[in-house]
Amino acid sequence: MSRPAWTNDELENRPQHRLPFDDGVVSEILRWREARDGIDVEAVTRDGLPEMPRLARLARQARQELCRGSGVVRVAAPAAESIDDDLLRRYYLAFGVHLGEPLGHYGRLYEVRDGGGDHTRAPIPVSKTCAATGLHTDSSAVDVLPELVGLICVRPASVGGASRVASALQAYRKLSRVYPESCRILEEPHYRDLVTPGFDPSGRLRNRFPVFDLSDERRGPVCRYMRFWIEKGYEKAGVEPDPQLIEALDRLDAILEEPDSVATFTLERGEMLWIDNTVTLHDRTRYRDDPANPRLMLRQWVATQC
Repeated sequence: MSRPAWTNDELENRPQHRLPFDDGVVSEILRWREARDGIDVEAVTRDGLPEMPRLARLARQARQELCRGSGVVRVAAPAAESIDDDLLRRYYLAFGVHLGEPLGHYGRLYEVRDGGGDHTRAPIPVSKTCAATGLHTDSSAVDVLPELVGLICVRPASVGGASRVASALQAYRKLSRVYPESCRILEEPHYRDLVTPGFDPSGRLRNRFPVFDLSDERRGPVCRYMRFWIEKGYEKAGVEPDPQLIEALDRLDAILEEPDSVATFTLERGEMLWIDNTVTLHDRTRYRDDPANPRLMLRQWVATQC
């Protein structure tokens, strides 16, 4: 399946990746709350939701662009006065359920906020820090690949915290053209540290997979990348990485950070970002919180059949 490999300018000029919010969705979520005041976030299913035709249509549009188009969708925020935090959470959860099956490894609505930790010193997710993450895909476990990753902004940071996205397909094509030997190295399996919840660290030595996986010809190259977890994986496995691997990672990072590669934007309250986690890398800039109103994003991992 051929998917567009985009530059920053090409994504910006692609109208399908920016969806306006449908105000009718607010009424649908309000009716759901009136019918069921409390919900078990981990148990909500498509069959358990009331009919939401406006939300369903919006989700179909997003799914089309995620699975057949750029792999990036931003859904505009509802009017601030029309939706409180509870409605925001319900809207976001229902949207994920309409896209596929939300995964519960971190909890379906995982709170991305600064917990004051340092991922370079403790085995914690980078999402629990205020650090810039570096362009990456989610999940460091070989057996867990969320096809879709979503974020909704509940509260933006006072300073920083901008979202960054880049096309893995564009990076792969550049790398294979300019540095084919490095591309071949990244098509081989490599160690990854295990930080995804629910996995026994003793299985670390079998936690190996490629940065670019070409085993499924129908899908094309599937990208799974976070350099820090590769380096930590080799360190904890007690294996010295080949200098050619380090060179290949350096070359990939340089391509990913070329001026035309990265689209950068700041999500406002209520705005959603969804990506195809197999063809799009994401990142955020370092941020600083207002202690009285700290940054809060909710993340979903969604399994789907694109």
